[in-house]
Amino acid sequence: MKKTLALFIGLFIFISAYMPLMAEDIVHTVKKGDTLWDISSEYLKTPWKWPLVWSNNNDITNPHRIFPNDRVIISRQGEKVVITIVPAQEEPQVYTPEEITREEEKSVVVSPKFSTYIYSPNILKGSGTVSKKHGIGDLASRSEQVLIESHSSLAPDQGITIVSKVSDVKKDKETIGYLYKAIAIARVEAYQSGIAKAAIDYSNQEVKAGDIVFDDLKSIEPMTVRITEPSLHSGGEIIDIYGGIMGSSDLDLVFMDVGKQDGIDQGALLSIFEETSVNKDAASFNDYRGMTLVLQSLDTSSMGLILESREPIKRGFKVVGAPE
Repeated sequence: MKKTLALFIGLFIFISAYMPLMAEDIVHTVKKGDTLWDISSEYLKTPWKWPLVWSNNNDITNPHRIFPNDRVIISRQGEKVVITIVPAQEEPQVYTPEEITREEEKSVVVSPKFSTYIYSPNILKGSGTVSKKHGIGDLASRSEQVLIESHSSLAPDQGITIVSKVSDVKKDKETIGYLYKAIAIARVEAYQSGIAKAAIDYSNQEVKAGDIVFDDLKSIEPMTVRITEPSLHSGGEIIDIYGGIMGSSDLDLVFMDVGKQDGIDQGALLSIFEETSVNKDAASFNDYRGMTLVLQSLDTSSMGLILESREPIKRGFKVVGAPE
């Protein structure tokens, strides 16, 4: 049996390092809710440099993992501002999904690897599209440039988010939604006659022609989710999967035919069961197969991240909430 993943639910234990302080250094003690996004915004005057802050701190193995009482040391090296994060020496607690649901106001932080997925009931339009890479080749990544056709007037130095379509979401053969992913953040360098040139500051996959540009979308950053364990008056089922071929497993996405109308919202923790029949349907049993955390909920469907799977999760498996 696979272990319930502590990547999102647990807290990493860091090895503290000693760092001498200079008189001119600023020391920021992390408070609950602080993120690298906030720290970069406050001390580097732009939130878009949070990946740089992360990459300069080897003790922070995941960018969404800073904790209360960690020390953030802001120092200057000539004209350059350097941010160093020294983890607190206090050993944090580790929670399983079941333990979280038993404690009030527990929340988890979801890595940008998964918080960047967007489940939409409609085809996204955005404020423009990538027309091509500026330079040789078709695919662009960090530190490269793209040309954008936009019906919005984009200003120099304006931050934009680039989103790519991943797949259609289907129930049987009917398309009920669309899966997108925010793949890059970029900075506008110039804008003329509906065409913008932008430099990619961060990307988690390569940017291509046809990708969608947003100038008002929340940027790529970790997502804090408050855990709930709702009850379902009538059960739902897995209608589509993403990430597996024959079925989904830990850290894959699943789509369910329950949503806000059923009392299911972001943060809902749902159990997954397989119904099996024996003796020519004379008897049937529900066998536990795993657990999913709802990342996004629409009116009649939702998208979840699998936290635990005892075998591949397949279409048609049942999803249930807490017993009433």
